[in-house]
Amino acid sequence: MNTIIRREGSVSVVVGWMLVVMAFLALVTFIVLAIVIDAMFLIFLFAPVLLLLGAGVNFWMGSRARLEITPDSFIWCSFVGRARSIAWQDLDRVLVPPPGSRPRLVAAARLKDGSIVEIDAVWSSPTSPANVFGTPEHSPAQRALIDGHRSYLAGTSANPGSHGS
Repeated sequence: MNTIIRREGSVSVVVGWMLVVMAFLALVTFIVLAIVIDAMFLIFLFAPVLLLLGAGVNFWMGSRARLEITPDSFIWCSFVGRARSIAWQDLDRVLVPPPGSRPRLVAAARLKDGSIVEIDAVWSSPTSPANVFGTPEHSPAQRALIDGHRSYLAGTSANPGSHGS
């Protein structure tokens, strides 16, 4: 069972492509203006470069933000920072946050040693229409985490010696 859940990452990719198109149009416009009117318009060629840098940042951010469920663990990563993971064998239970919790909090993982780790990679922007008109919907990510843990537990009970615990 390999599942990847992205929320705002797809928006970042769309914005990245929009910036690429804008950069291309600006490049063509400034070159045409430099040829037709004055060569001084070539100085504005830094604008398409800035737009392409913005597109690159959006593509990078869009590819990072995810919750990935694998047979052995789950991995989450927000737009910035390092990717984090928890092996299913270390997990005791997936806890769904109560209503009124932080909007970015998707779930919490209670480990077998008793510690709690918050999972907040799959979040919606505060200006997202879903958040402006209501609370963020994290149930697909929560369901994927719970199903992934159940799948791991089912595999361990079917093959007790195969996962080491």
